[in-house]
Amino acid sequence: MGAAGAVTAAMLWLAGAGVVHGQTASFPVALEREALLVWMQRETDILPDQVVAVTPQALTSIVSRFPTGAGPGPRLVIRAEALSSELQSRTAALSWHVSLNADCENRRIKLGETTGYSERNLLGERKVLRAAETSWRTPEQGTAVDHAWRAACEPGFMGPFRSSAVKLAQAETSKAPTAPEPIARSQPKPFVAAPVVAVVRPVTERAKLPVPARSSGLAAQLGAVGSDAAARALLQGLGGKLAGRQTWVEKADVAGRTWHRAMAGGFADSMDAGRFCAGLKAAGQSCFVRSGG
Repeated sequence: MGAAGAVTAAMLWLAGAGVVHGQTASFPVALEREALLVWMQRETDILPDQVVAVTPQALTSIVSRFPTGAGPGPRLVIRAEALSSELQSRTAALSWHVSLNADCENRRIKLGETTGYSERNLLGERKVLRAAETSWRTPEQGTAVDHAWRAACEPGFMGPFRSSAVKLAQAETSKAPTAPEPIARSQPKPFVAAPVVAVVRPVTERAKLPVPARSSGLAAQLGAVGSDAAARALLQGLGGKLAGRQTWVEKADVAGRTWHRAMAGGFADSMDAGRFCAGLKAAGQSCFVRSGG
């Protein structure tokens, strides 16, 4: 980064920083392309091509997608980062994720449970922000969830950073993962997160997720993605398909690139692990068994 770029980044940091609930939180100084890109690189591990919508409240991205299985269409895991201190104050969340089932033929969606986190990049204390939807609905045109549906169902969909100017999506007037309302009032349980690999800033050391003891030494690898947050969102999105298995995220450097592997374990033997992976593969999810060491 040149001297001019460094000065711009510093100005954006000072202009976008604020203190809410005793914690320092930074927001973009403007909802324009360059300002958003600088903020994303500094504060998140989201890549521009993952972003499907930007509203004044949140930046929404897709971290993983699963092919059509028994349902009418593909399933996505959506991740969002708050872009306003007002939304953070109202929800006590800076980031959140939710699964979205897309019915491409009938232009419908159904959202799963929305989980919020007190820090950026799906870190910190977590709590339920919205219960899962029980019925299909048509997304309001031009909203973030409508953009997510289009990303899943329209081959020619282009995200907001594919053009020179970012076109803002509309805020949904009812239910949307971009402006969640908290439904859990009890004290949230603490969540210990693994290290996050940022795009341009040094890695912040955090407590590692403990790798649970496994009775057979075997583990199932469910995917390898570019960030810890995406790996944990992948595991969260699988939900009941994990059948209560122990899960964790492994960090690995392969051929000069860092990967974060979504893992599951606790298998009695190779037949147990094989049956587990066969069930996930039948639903369109990648899975293979390897040594857990």
